[in-house]
Amino acid sequence: MTHDRRFIRTESALQTALLDLIRVTPYDAITIDQIVVRANIARKTFYAHHANKDELLWVSLSGLYERIVQKMNDLNPLTLLLDGKPLSYPLFVHVREYQVFYHWILIDSGRTDVITHIWDYMAEVSYHKHSPLRALSTQISVPPPLIAQILSGALLGAARWWLREGLTTSPESMAYTFSLLMAPGVLAAMGLDNEEEA
Repeated sequence: MTHDRRFIRTESALQTALLDLIRVTPYDAITIDQIVVRANIARKTFYAHHANKDELLWVSLSGLYERIVQKMNDLNPLTLLLDGKPLSYPLFVHVREYQVFYHWILIDSGRTDVITHIWDYMAEVSYHKHSPLRALSTQISVPPPLIAQILSGALLGAARWWLREGLTTSPESMAYTFSLLMAPGVLAAMGLDNEEEA
């Protein structure tokens, strides 16, 4: 189908509707009828865009994550800080904003396919965002893709703990705690001193 303006507007409405719904409703409780009503489109139009709700979810999350990654473009290449905060800070802000969705993913649902999708995406972003550190290193003792996978898994684990604790600490506090725990190992694996932030 040609991606004309009407198609693009409809797709945007579908994604916005789902992202709005997952902020307040567990994903498995959301129906296609709820999505199309919120998007103000016909049910048959939904199926002209997506085969099912999961397909819409992947597309919507990918767009959302891309916008978060764009906010990381101001990353200081030497300190890996964003406006003085750790690289993970925007992700903890995002988890707080979509806490109903992440509570469903990480605690309630057991949907390993969703978790794996997010984990792999985060690992790819981590790998690229840590390229300045790799450029400074002369001896990397752990394969960088493995470092990225470990960081992503640890970040999801930290988010899960935070959700179970009721988000009682701030995103900034979580980001600094995460950095405190992870930075020394990452820097050591890259052969860099521990004065840099990871």
